[in-house]
Amino acid sequence: MTTEELDDRLAELVASYGLLTPQLMDRARAFQTTRHCTLGAALHDLHLLTEDVLRPLLQELTGVRAVNPSLMTVYPDFIERISQLLPPEVVRALSVFPAQMEINAIHVCMLNPTDGWTTRALEALSGCRVVPLISHEAALREALRTHYPALGGGPSRGREAAERVAEDAYRQRLAEPLEPLVAAALALVNRNRDKLDREGPEFEAMVRDPAMIRLAHQLIARSIEAGASDVHVEPGLDGLRIRARIDGAMQSLERLPPVMAAPLVGRLKAMAGLPIGRARAPLDARIGYELVWGRGIDLRFSLVPAMTGESVVLRVIDRSRGRLRIETLGMDDSARAQIEAGIGLPNGLLLVTGPTGSGKSATLYALLDRLNRDDRRILTAEDPVESRIPGVTQVQCGDDQGLRFADVLRSFLRQDPDVLMVGEIRDAETADVSLKAALTGHLVLSSLHTNDAPGAILRLLNMQLEPFLVASALRLVIAQRLIRRLCVDCRRPVDPDSDETPRLLALVEPALRPLVAKGTLHAAAGCPRCAGSGYRGRTGIFEVLRVTDAIEALIVARAGSAEIRTTARREGMRTLREAALLKVAAGETSVAEALEHTVETTAAKGEPNV
Repeated sequence: MTTEELDDRLAELVASYGLLTPQLMDRARAFQTTRHCTLGAALHDLHLLTEDVLRPLLQELTGVRAVNPSLMTVYPDFIERISQLLPPEVVRALSVFPAQMEINAIHVCMLNPTDGWTTRALEALSGCRVVPLISHEAALREALRTHYPALGGGPSRGREAAERVAEDAYRQRLAEPLEPLVAAALALVNRNRDKLDREGPEFEAMVRDPAMIRLAHQLIARSIEAGASDVHVEPGLDGLRIRARIDGAMQSLERLPPVMAAPLVGRLKAMAGLPIGRARAPLDARIGYELVWGRGIDLRFSLVPAMTGESVVLRVIDRSRGRLRIETLGMDDSARAQIEAGIGLPNGLLLVTGPTGSGKSATLYALLDRLNRDDRRILTAEDPVESRIPGVTQVQCGDDQGLRFADVLRSFLRQDPDVLMVGEIRDAETADVSLKAALTGHLVLSSLHTNDAPGAILRLLNMQLEPFLVASALRLVIAQRLIRRLCVDCRRPVDPDSDETPRLLALVEPALRPLVAKGTLHAAAGCPRCAGSGYRGRTGIFEVLRVTDAIEALIVARAGSAEIRTTARREGMRTLREAALLKVAAGETSVAEALEHTVETTAAKGEPNV
């Protein structure tokens, strides 16, 4: 709720308890208007309500613990350390008072902890989770005067001005050189090099030190701002390597001395809410508080104890990114027409296949958005739920939830659904339930990890499912990859007289050669906008296999993938490589990129390779 709404509810609560007459409340409201303060401050300054009465009222209204920061014992060294994470000018602008710090949590007194914005801003600035406390304004003013005398006066006024101060502080932090942060963290570790016992209090002190917090936070925030999908922290014999996967390609960010590995990984474990000591087994967790300004970012934390140390990968899930529409996924007209026809069917199983990071979730969500109408009942079983869809019932599955895909699917069938989505078919039981749901009048969407569309059929058959069941239920298989787009600011045309065009045409089947020959080939160059890589952003390539009568017959006969591919191509399927080469002809990507991310398919007897 807004501060104005909080004041109104406080007035209502005071009236309901009969603590003040209407005349006294009117007096307090007039004082509030004159002084431009909160209602709590007016009630306190006019001596209409005491501290002991006002504090429980604020706690009842917000459900947040109410405290008086002016009565807290706060030492100067705490203020000095916390100011490295939350600059004093931000403390004043946001009208907050940091009161206590844990290993990854800062307890902060604020006037209105229910608006959410202040908490998110403080988390993005500090890199720590913020635990809000509520205080009335008079107490907070006194605490700021006592412990931040240089600020002069009390809290600032004006929400817009406060937001600008906080965002400017975040942007300034992000623009600072990384070297001083590395030097400060390394100096901290070197001072305590003989105390690196991971079970001791000295190690915890390093992990919670502002120097280590700022380094870890900046490495993550800068990677995400650069568009990273994953951040890798890899200890080795020669040092700690920090890399990020940006547009599908690994880029080196920083290399730190080996001694930094344990405390930095310990910091990341603290952020994930895990014990900071040495891990004996793989660990999975989630970092879910706000780390990047204005964006809802979740991080999936994965740790594997290796011979050289604990290797950590953070998968970036951007909750604030808008979902893509089918038209923006990168499909050519033929593929999109087949997919739209597939989701227009009343029942059947539609599979999206590809390796991890190939954009399967984005495609599934785009299909769900297209299907989502008031006259349809849609349920999804996901692990994790990456994006909320209004009007769709989404269930979080996973071992930690005690919910398996197959069990949730069975329950869904008693919920009168029209469309079901299963995040991934991981086992024969889930596949069996999905196929049977598709045969009983439901449209079922799911994903599978295979290299191409024909391989998905063999994967289902290898799960010991009946071929006739697969043939009857399966309607469409979409295989996909993500390839990098050429940077439009620096891409350069390839000389038409070079051998690139004949080379490209030789890779394309004869029917597509006229279409490809019309295009102008481009190559990567490199500029500041694309950080010298020559590429910026990614697009999808798609291979769409329709299960026709001929394909059904091959499934029942347990035909091989080459034979299924031959028949599918005869009926109009374009392979992933062909889809990539069409992107090359359109100037969207380079020949090198297309060949790197697709393979030459193995042809059945009588079919030329592509």
